Amino acid sequence: MIKAGLTKRYAKALLELANAKQQQADFGCALHDFVELLQQNDELKQLIYGKIMSTSDKKRLIGQLLVKDNAPKDVENFIYVILDKGRESSLPEFWAAYQELCDEADGVRQVLVHTAVPLADKEAAELEKALANKLNAKVRLKAQVDKNLIGGIKVQIDDTVYDASISQQLRSLKESLTME
Repeated sequence: MIKAGLTKRYAKALLELANAKQQQADFGCALHDFVELLQQNDELKQLIYGKIMSTSDKKRLIGQLLVKDNAPKDVENFIYVILDKGRESSLPEFWAAYQELCDEADGVRQVLVHTAVPLADKEAAELEKALANKLNAKVRLKAQVDKNLIGGIKVQIDDTVYDASISQQLRSLKESLTME
């Protein structure tokens, strides 16, 4: 795990390069696809994150994978820099920071939703649409299951948390009953 400031600086540099070449989406897709491939393939993840292979062998393997995906050469070079610095296990964090910066530039608001059970696709889409209308902005919804929730929902937008969980409702009821 590396510091958020560092991931943001790397992501900002990649975004500036992508914008200069007018390839923001291409860079994002290529980085996302590579990170997704790593997360889905345990054997590949062990090779890239582990110490079994030398950095040059890792670069060779990554180069072959990225050529198959027609990834921009600059994304390949970005990943090589990450490898050279020994930060390959933080590639998902670099991708998340890049996506966050792209969203900021595009006026997309990040919304984190905690629920007791997974949201159905239809529920997530409806919630995303309702939040987009309420915020008058595009929204990127990230849903997480929180085992500590009995039921209900908690929504975090920027630094504000809206807690409509059953636990919060019970606390509010208890407070109002003890005040009387």
